[in-house]
Amino acid sequence: MRITHLVAYTGELHYDGTAYAFAGGRSYQRFTSTVVVLTTDEGLTGVGEVCPCGPSYMPAFAGGLPACLEELAPHLIGEDPRHVTRLAGIMDRALNGHAYAKAAIDLACWDLLGKAASLPVHVLLGGRLMETMPLHRIVPLAEPEAMANSLAAYREAGFRHFQVKLGHEVEDDIAMMRVLAEGRPPGEVWVGDINGAWRRDQAARFSRALSDLDLILEQPCASYEECLSFRRRSHHPVKLDESLTSLADVQRALRDDAMDAMALKVSKFGGLTPSRVIRDLCVAAGIPMTIEDAWGSGIATAAYAQLAASTPAPCLLNTTDLHRYNTTQLAHGAPAVSRGTMTVSDRPGLGVEPDFSQLTGPIMEHG
Repeated sequence: MRITHLVAYTGELHYDGTAYAFAGGRSYQRFTSTVVVLTTDEGLTGVGEVCPCGPSYMPAFAGGLPACLEELAPHLIGEDPRHVTRLAGIMDRALNGHAYAKAAIDLACWDLLGKAASLPVHVLLGGRLMETMPLHRIVPLAEPEAMANSLAAYREAGFRHFQVKLGHEVEDDIAMMRVLAEGRPPGEVWVGDINGAWRRDQAARFSRALSDLDLILEQPCASYEECLSFRRRSHHPVKLDESLTSLADVQRALRDDAMDAMALKVSKFGGLTPSRVIRDLCVAAGIPMTIEDAWGSGIATAAYAQLAASTPAPCLLNTTDLHRYNTTQLAHGAPAVSRGTMTVSDRPGLGVEPDFSQLTGPIMEHG
């Protein structure tokens, strides 16, 4: 089997809410997703999707994806997409960095591998270890009353895992968390996510004031070094996200005992091929993970859901249903969601097909 054609499309995803807001004054209502379709000489097609969460969140820019794909495409034509580790090496040699662009191709290769083997991707990643996976829901940064209403609505819908966005003044965030915690049912998992916006002293003040509240703090400071410093005096478990961008970063965090949990965003690390290595490393170290992505529709959700489903339950903190954060969908067959849990299908590959009526393009084509 050989890749004969690479085509890319874009689709606009509109947030199903007033605004997706988080610390630092960052707020988005629309996201541009890129869908890659690989075609082979045997007539099979594979699809991948990458959707950066706005240009100011991580070093991933939707407008840069077409240029990256143009650079990578000539190196992939004629290669066997089933050899995913070999393809990852080819892409790394062809283009330094830009893991998010490589992820779109890597996901399409895994989709092709599954279809060629007539197996769902989670079987190829180790087998289904969870029939249903717990979902977290993000409570966007807003006025306290609006956040309380969002939390109540998600709880009513069956969710028991919540990622509460922080980013007011520290004292206001402390007061807000106290209000949100009133009447909190037992057994809920709460993550307070500041997206790296605090200084160490601010993080310490917040954690000390809420030391009695069962809470995980996610990426409290911008840099790895600041988060490590805070971790040594925190009253809460620390989860790392933005400061981990490579396997080497994760290895360092494990050596330094810098984290109690991590967010494994598949596109940030370059797709499923590198992410499965990081997943297995964290499983061996006993580090629970939120397995997800920055944003996306049904293709992106299906990809990280395959990895989550093949992760041992003690090390899967949760995942999320990004495709249901949007008013528009770019694919058919996204994972099923019910009462705060998600299930992947047993269809071959990623189990989804693009809805070309919702896509624009091709924006680039090679082969």
